[in-house]
Amino acid sequence: MTTIEKKDWHHKRGSCCTPFRTCCLSWWCPCIVYGRTHHRIKNNDDMKGYSCCNLACAGFCGLVCLGISFVMPMMNRGDMREKYHLKGNRCTDCLCACCCTPCDVTQQDKESAYREEQNKPLLAQPGKKSMMDYAPQQ
Repeated sequence: MTTIEKKDWHHKRGSCCTPFRTCCLSWWCPCIVYGRTHHRIKNNDDMKGYSCCNLACAGFCGLVCLGISFVMPMMNRGDMREKYHLKGNRCTDCLCACCCTPCDVTQQDKESAYREEQNKPLLAQPGKKSMMDYAPQQ
């Protein structure tokens, strides 16, 4: 059985104020940021068909009404840890989601965007300059 080494989170919890737009959205409408992150993770960064008013966002809003809005970000954080092989456990997932949901949602959004970008295959030759194209031979 192969053990996969757990990676550190690229974006730390303390960097939740950048980018400013995501930070503000996480404080005033965290359901939108949560829904975007959830969609990105489940669809491998394929944002086709994404709408800011989606089922994940609606579920988040429903839990806000019940006073337990931390539940969905906590579960999403666990899914992220599993998918990207990140360090942490259920206890830290719960603490992060409970103590500051907007900061947690911001961190998850940035981390998922970063990890999905890292998982994309290279489509072009790295470091190739446009002026270095070879002339077609006749």
